[in-house]
Amino acid sequence: MKVSHLNNIHFIPHVHWDREWLRSTDASRIKLCYYFDRLIDMLENDPQMKCFTFDGQTAALEDYLAIKPFQKERIARLVKAQKLFIGPWYVQPDMIIPSGEALLRNLIIGSQYAKSLGHCMQVGWVPDAFGQNKVTPYLFKQIGMKGIFAWRGFDYDTLEDSLFLWKGNGDTVLPSVHFALGYGHYRGFPENYEDVKKDMENFLPKLKERYKDGEILFMLGSDYAFPRRHSSQMIEKLKNDQYPCQMTNPEEYLDTILKTAKQNNHELTVYEGEARSAALGRIHAGITSTRIDIKNAMRYYETLMAKVVEPMISITRSLGGYCDQELVNYFWKIIFKNQFHDSIYSSSPDSINHTVENRLLNLRHGLNELIWMNFRFLAEKVDLSELQDNEDILVLFNTLPYARQDYAFVSMIVKDKDFVLKRQDGTIVPYQLMNEIKETCHDIEYYNGMENFHDSGEVLEGTKFKIQLKIDTSFLPAMGYEILKVCFKEKTEKTLQGDVVITDCGAKNKYLSMNIEEDGTLTVTNQLTGETYHRLHTLVEKGDDGDEYNYSPCIDDKEIRINDTKPTVELIEVSSIEAKYRLTFNVKVPEKVVNHHRSDEKVALCIVTDISLKANSQTIDFETTIDNHSCDHIVRVTFDDIYTSHQNCSQDQFGTIIRDNVITNQKGLDNGATEFVLPIYAMQRFVKLNHDKSIMAMISRGPLEYEVEDNQKICLTLLRSVGKFGKADLLIRPGRSSGYRMDTPSSQLLDKKITSEYSLFFGESHQMSMLVRNAEVLNTPVQSRYLNDISRQQNQNLAWRYENIDLDSRVELMAYKKAESGQASVIRIVNNRNEDIENVILSIDADKKCYLATAQEEKQEELINKDGKICIKSMMSNTFITVIIE
Repeated sequence: MKVSHLNNIHFIPHVHWDREWLRSTDASRIKLCYYFDRLIDMLENDPQMKCFTFDGQTAALEDYLAIKPFQKERIARLVKAQKLFIGPWYVQPDMIIPSGEALLRNLIIGSQYAKSLGHCMQVGWVPDAFGQNKVTPYLFKQIGMKGIFAWRGFDYDTLEDSLFLWKGNGDTVLPSVHFALGYGHYRGFPENYEDVKKDMENFLPKLKERYKDGEILFMLGSDYAFPRRHSSQMIEKLKNDQYPCQMTNPEEYLDTILKTAKQNNHELTVYEGEARSAALGRIHAGITSTRIDIKNAMRYYETLMAKVVEPMISITRSLGGYCDQELVNYFWKIIFKNQFHDSIYSSSPDSINHTVENRLLNLRHGLNELIWMNFRFLAEKVDLSELQDNEDILVLFNTLPYARQDYAFVSMIVKDKDFVLKRQDGTIVPYQLMNEIKETCHDIEYYNGMENFHDSGEVLEGTKFKIQLKIDTSFLPAMGYEILKVCFKEKTEKTLQGDVVITDCGAKNKYLSMNIEEDGTLTVTNQLTGETYHRLHTLVEKGDDGDEYNYSPCIDDKEIRINDTKPTVELIEVSSIEAKYRLTFNVKVPEKVVNHHRSDEKVALCIVTDISLKANSQTIDFETTIDNHSCDHIVRVTFDDIYTSHQNCSQDQFGTIIRDNVITNQKGLDNGATEFVLPIYAMQRFVKLNHDKSIMAMISRGPLEYEVEDNQKICLTLLRSVGKFGKADLLIRPGRSSGYRMDTPSSQLLDKKITSEYSLFFGESHQMSMLVRNAEVLNTPVQSRYLNDISRQQNQNLAWRYENIDLDSRVELMAYKKAESGQASVIRIVNNRNEDIENVILSIDADKKCYLATAQEEKQEELINKDGKICIKSMMSNTFITVIIE
């Protein structure tokens, strides 16, 4: 075959390494050790084996070096010599489910580890994420990458060439390479050279069409694939047969193809937005709700880390406290390991899902202890000499950089039910005792300082009392703490006053009026606009013939409307600050799916929803628990807007994204698409219809999968129960299974109670910033601890109240943390509005020096501190900035 007209054929030897997918991390680690031993030997001893790319991540390298630390020097030599390419990720994550801060920190920690070994690969590497996020180019540009390599989600209709420009947030544009036939289209050369030439004749015509400038890319590797020992020899033989080919790496290839495109005056296609096509590779619409219990927990812990743990540490560090960033990063790495794409998808055998659950347990223990360290610090450093013997303290942290307008939940075990809460100056802080006592965490770490085994024992004996209450948070400082006295044997007539009024079967405040109908749906009037919404919170159930990858409908399935069975309704909280109703639905649903049909046998399904309206609030809050006893089904809750739109607007990692409710540009199964892509999407915190009328938005504290039906109905998935790792011949995905056809009983969530929290926000059309602020407050509760084991000494004379920073109301906090190196602090701020803003004000101590910095925490420009006010001149829409504070 004559190929001299081609500029070049490039082979990138690589591997896609799933830390855990078919096997657990430790099972894969065995294979990994043998893999790296052979790879090091090959790269050191075969001079023609020019380079190798290890999947754009570093966690697997840590896994290997944990077993063989003596190999670190050899690996560092190969990395420094740019024979072994690693980074910039710590793990290959999903790009859509994790938060923006989690994705960014994954890159920061991964790239810094790679640099410590000599070199970090300077391109973003996304071989196997199930669809591409629109923030991807912005994310990689912020971390200093020169380009991107990606696969799933793109198709030939939108990209005429595998080289294109990907436009991201702000003014970001990054050159990007699409793996034309997938990241693993050529696992390695056959042993027989004649077969190699046949491969070239087979693949080159296909690839030529995708590389307009003639720089043809062969991906020489795939999942767990070790490079053939004769790879370099085969490339030499091809050269001798006049094939203009070479072994290369992603950095070198990107430079080459861009240079050639420039020489050819090739005007590259500009692509903007996310990529969710299944024309070339499956994107698996359904992984966003598989094992929703795990996904809810992961959302909780990544938020807790970024919005609570690190800010609390930063507050106490500013007062002389101490915590190494390496300790914090250890727990970030646990989060990242759970956000590895196959792990967070829960598209794995049961053993992997159990591994993920174990890491969630480690996070629960570790993050609770990191939180407690800050309460211990204050107990030991604050001047408590004025406390009397009958006075203990309650410490409250607000880790948001602005004043709040909500209610803090406080749980205490006390020696006397009669007490008064007072600020240091004696001002009484009223509270409202809760009727219902919620279960709190019973880890030993949680008992430190708040509850301990002795206190719990005395509760059982009746000598101490467990009480729970709510306090108005409006007096709390921004990004700081306040200590209250708990004064026993005192009483007060002062009570917490709100604007909630109980009605016949509902409640109202100055913003909202809600009524619970006989079928359990809500009718809500937005009192700011006078508009009334009906059929809110309708629960529906239907069959799911899919697997851990995809939701797929059953044949002849009919949706069951749970509300057709009249619920029991109880009023469980009654006060002027909160009205809470409990609705209990007991219904029968089909037991399972057999041969694509739902069975005739029925089993019980119990759904309990607590509906709460609080004082001065524009949200109605829901907590729904599903007691699941059936297989192969999905449960959703729906909310009808009074307006319609063909599009929806949801929050993504750095702002919002507009999506079509119906996917109209599908290639279709009949035309060779790998699956029929359903309009099932993922959000970060909220979703609304995309219109400019009054706002009705759904805010979530856990569930992230939504769909909009009939251009009016927002549907939130609360449960997806499936029993197969992979399954063949689905209605929406015919043919082979994804993954392997194995049973995964844990993903049925049988006999489990799955709890999800979410809210409905109602506002005027101009209140998008208020919606964002409400989403932040709902997901970042005040942290409190009641302390009775205290010194009542002067200690180090720290104050009872402290405010650290205050932030402009037009922006939100992404992170407030210790610098990765040195003793400075770092604050990251995001403008998730759809408009540029100017003169953003950050209030800090007047003696601090501040610098605009890169995401990698490299100083760029000093910011003038004028009497404790820092002015950031401008921020583009849907972008963030990083500030170093010294």
